Amino acid sequence: MTLTNTPIIFVPGLFGSMSNEIIPGTGDWSFGIAKVAYGQFIEMLELMGFKLNKDLFISFYDWRKNCSDSARNYLYKTIQRVKAKTHSKKVNIICHSMGGLVTRAYVQSNYYNDDVNKMIVMATPNTGSPPNFSYWTGGKLPSDTGKEFDMVRAYMTGYLAILSEIFRNDPIEGIHEEFPGLNDIIPSKQYGDYLFTKEGVDITQYKLQCHMSTQNTFLNELNENINIIKQRNIDVTVIAGIGEETVEALQIIPSLSNEKWVDGKVIDLKKTINGDGNATLRSVFFLDGDKYTVNGTHIEMLYKSEPILIKKLK
Repeated sequence: MTLTNTPIIFVPGLFGSMSNEIIPGTGDWSFGIAKVAYGQFIEMLELMGFKLNKDLFISFYDWRKNCSDSARNYLYKTIQRVKAKTHSKKVNIICHSMGGLVTRAYVQSNYYNDDVNKMIVMATPNTGSPPNFSYWTGGKLPSDTGKEFDMVRAYMTGYLAILSEIFRNDPIEGIHEEFPGLNDIIPSKQYGDYLFTKEGVDITQYKLQCHMSTQNTFLNELNENINIIKQRNIDVTVIAGIGEETVEALQIIPSLSNEKWVDGKVIDLKKTINGDGNATLRSVFFLDGDKYTVNGTHIEMLYKSEPILIKKLK
């Protein structure tokens, strides 16, 4: 097997980067607690013939910040360093989950430097993900016994609990102040309506997104200009995980005057198996490209995509 000579940059997902910059005392940039997921993936790429810091690089970033900020101040700078070190005019990017939105924010930007050859986008919620609305507006998700353990949900719950402890007087304001990146992954208008109320057993009424206070202006704009990726002749591969119960909509009730829930209090979850447990298939596949599905969770699909990566990186 002959692999491409173009260097690869891997952009991890939410909670996939850690450093003193994010939490003092955690050291230089690394995967942090997400090494259990991403360390094995990097090892898989190395077994495919790539060598870390030679033709395989990692673009860590501060996931608390807006994706546009992460694109300009982290990914863009990483690409410039990699091009200088490898003397390559272009790079290939493999990105997972939120990392795909950071990558899109760069390649769709007005400072894009025509330096991305291929994008392999894995499990990225290109139109957002409903649970993030609940985290953003209420600081939590209703208790869910559908799965024994979900790594991303566990990290989210733990981090929001820390913020709530720090900002006891107003935990939601604390989330909005310290974690604006979370707003970038709530559903965009391209996702469609995702909040609903029930009247009796059979009547379900969806709340129109255009009537909601909570909006994802970042993804709305990014998706309105999605065709720019094709215009810039970037080879795009999109890989989605399926077969796992994934939240596709949220049941709400009117919130009380003393509650912080905006647009309604989330009380239940509507699920589909057309997803990886975190991102729905239709959200991932909103992005045009050569599309593949693999059976597995948001993390498992990284390893199960090996045959696709081998094919795409030849």
